Amino acid sequence: MVSGSVSRRYAKALFAIGEEKGNLLGLQKEVERAAEAWNASGQLRSTLSNPQIGLAARKSLWEAVVRRLGVSPMGLNFLLLLFDKGRLADLPGITRELGVLSDRKENRLRAEVIGAAPLPDTVVMRLKTALQRHTGKIVIISKREDPGLIGGVVTQVGDMMYDGSVRTRLERMKEAMLGRG
Repeated sequence: MVSGSVSRRYAKALFAIGEEKGNLLGLQKEVERAAEAWNASGQLRSTLSNPQIGLAARKSLWEAVVRRLGVSPMGLNFLLLLFDKGRLADLPGITRELGVLSDRKENRLRAEVIGAAPLPDTVVMRLKTALQRHTGKIVIISKREDPGLIGGVVTQVGDMMYDGSVRTRLERMKEAMLGRG
């Protein structure tokens, strides 16, 4: 089974349980903390996947890590299930899919805005307002810089990319002048 579909399946199950029990947001935060711990420590990942270390010892280590994160009994059960099924490596994907499901439920849309330099808050707010008006959703924008853009802005919204960068405009002009456009 493809990893993305596995992540989606686990995320849907946890989402349904969280909604049913009324603690979806809490469970989501717990799984995010566990995924951060997993991502942050290569030593943890290699230890938990090392077959030379006994299964009981590895599971005990994972349980200790998860308990230190302060997760609920339901979160602990889910995270131990992932260990038992050999799916800890899918934890980042599960977290991502859980976020997608949560965003869909809450009518949220995430967008990433990339500028060659720091973008003024007024520009980001105008873009956010335009996206909200266009999509009818609550838009959450993350910003980052890429000096390679030279100027302008690239906006990624879901699968759509709006490229207003100077770099892309220059590439298009070059192709047009060379007769390839």
